[in-house]
Amino acid sequence: MQVSHTNCGNAFSSMLCGLALLITGASAPLYAQEAQELQEAPSAPEMKQDSLPGLAPYIEGTIEAQMALEDIQAVTVSVVKDGEVVYANGFGMQDIEEGIAVNPETSLFRIGSTSKLFTWLSVMQQVERGNLDLDTDVNEYLDFEIPATYEEPITLRHILSHTAGFEDGGLGYLIHSYPDKGPELAVAMEKYIPARVNPPGEVSSYSNYATALAGLIVQNVTGVPFNQYVKENLFDPLGMQYASFDEPLSDELEPYMTRGYKRELGVWKEQPFEMINAFGPAGAVSASALAMAKFMQANLNNGELNGNRILSAEMMELAHSKLFSSDPRVNGMAYGFYEKTYNGFRVVGHGGDTMQFHTDMAVDKENNLGIFVSYMTTVSNKARNNFVGQIYDHFFPDDVDPIEPPSDFAERAGKYAGSWTFWRRNVSTIEKMFGLLSGGIDVIPTENNTLLVTGPYAPRQFVEVGENLFRQVDGHDRIVFSSRSGDGIDTFYFESLPFMGMQRTPTFESGLFKYLVPGIALLLFLHAIVSWFYKRKDYKQRPAASKSLTYSSLFMSIAHFAFVVLLTVVLIGFADSLYRGVPFLLKAALVLPLLSIPLTLWALFRYVKRFGEETFTVGRRIYYGLLVLAGVFMCYFYYYWNMLGWNYYS
Repeated sequence: MQVSHTNCGNAFSSMLCGLALLITGASAPLYAQEAQELQEAPSAPEMKQDSLPGLAPYIEGTIEAQMALEDIQAVTVSVVKDGEVVYANGFGMQDIEEGIAVNPETSLFRIGSTSKLFTWLSVMQQVERGNLDLDTDVNEYLDFEIPATYEEPITLRHILSHTAGFEDGGLGYLIHSYPDKGPELAVAMEKYIPARVNPPGEVSSYSNYATALAGLIVQNVTGVPFNQYVKENLFDPLGMQYASFDEPLSDELEPYMTRGYKRELGVWKEQPFEMINAFGPAGAVSASALAMAKFMQANLNNGELNGNRILSAEMMELAHSKLFSSDPRVNGMAYGFYEKTYNGFRVVGHGGDTMQFHTDMAVDKENNLGIFVSYMTTVSNKARNNFVGQIYDHFFPDDVDPIEPPSDFAERAGKYAGSWTFWRRNVSTIEKMFGLLSGGIDVIPTENNTLLVTGPYAPRQFVEVGENLFRQVDGHDRIVFSSRSGDGIDTFYFESLPFMGMQRTPTFESGLFKYLVPGIALLLFLHAIVSWFYKRKDYKQRPAASKSLTYSSLFMSIAHFAFVVLLTVVLIGFADSLYRGVPFLLKAALVLPLLSIPLTLWALFRYVKRFGEETFTVGRRIYYGLLVLAGVFMCYFYYYWNMLGWNYYS
């Protein structure tokens, strides 16, 4: 499952740790580990690396460096080429306390949203068997109804391409910790229906809910629990013994689970097993590297492995074909798989993140190559983001062609300029406040006739190579703009993120109203609070009207300032754990915005009542006017960001 507060694929943490414990992260070749196992491990498959000479030392050097630089506890890798497993390896420890090293055959890693690929192929199986139609209203397959916000209904074709038009969501219910598993799939899908913010089919915006809904639909039309369906129709035919959607794992598989760890007071501390049961089809799989190698082989071999077929060749080819793209010139969404290009080669696959694990899988049919990697780390998903690209840069290098910006680009650069924000965000519940933690993506014309683009990557420059199409000056990545409304450029995509469309940042979500004005308001509130401490004797001696304005402004300032401080503490202190549940501190803090409204109205009333008094000096009129105006602004600020009330799912 790809977890995100705003964008997307990863949440609060993106820090890079210093060099540490290279020896602890050293690799152990396939089956060289003496792992404690409850049953005899299968014999190692024969591996051939002739087609990729030097693969093992390159991967091992890369992983060892990543583990040291980013403080990664465990990694598992498998690579398939020309129908053979050419590399499989485990790094680090599956279980520190028991002294069990990672084994690529048996050690289970949580693969997050890479799980979605099994859901998509389950849908395609049912389409092939005539039980599902890609263009039928999904409400026809449900026992409840997705509200008809727009005239056009949502179909499986929309869900497969992430164009259903749902907002994002997950606060308090997306991921739980064992033994709390949340509601069952059918209950969760009816309870947590997100708002629809775009007509279906118009813009791609990643949705865990839509994917889980597809899993429920498979369950409904087959009459078989989703987890059981995948086991019987995908895992078993492919011989994926060490793979499961079940949470918690069965008694047979639980001993092979790679434990999640987090550094606490400088040492690794085991974390609870992550439970994604309520949204299981979107991210609940636990799998070993060699189990995923079998899945990649089946994808590369048009749906068949060892005489067992999971899809017809025609249906597998359709599953890998482009379904939606913002522009036919750039990558887009296949049927649940997403497209990426590495050094000129098209791959389809999927990444995935939980709080503890970060995974990527890529299938390249042209080179008959499949790559799977999964990391156990709570620090960052940077390593998994780079791994597949590093393989291509080493084994399939492609020089970047020089490119000259058009000399007349300045004439049209302005229509692309501005701040942009991902559609993948929440708009209807208190989760909208997570947007305060993310900066916009700025597009800035340069004097070199290029566009400087900030975030989600490091700032890069792009050169116009076609109408509304740009290529990175010193790389292969591209960006594309379009107009959905026909009235100016209003949509923007990174080719490397085809499932994450962007819109122009709404005015009130710009830095001016999101940071600068609230910052000034907080300084005014702080000044009012501090002033009372060193001027309180003077305040007590003032006339009643002056004293009333002073105290009403003071209480208003305390309410506003205290809420912002408490909210900051919650967002930073609880971070990703907010997806597991809403802490009491946040529930308590939400009293303050409701209290601040009458206090602000009281201060406004006292200010207006005193405004015409001769004793009300110009300086005080300006000061208290700004203070009251700040209070009024913050009340609207809370309203806009859905902080008034307890509007979250319990």
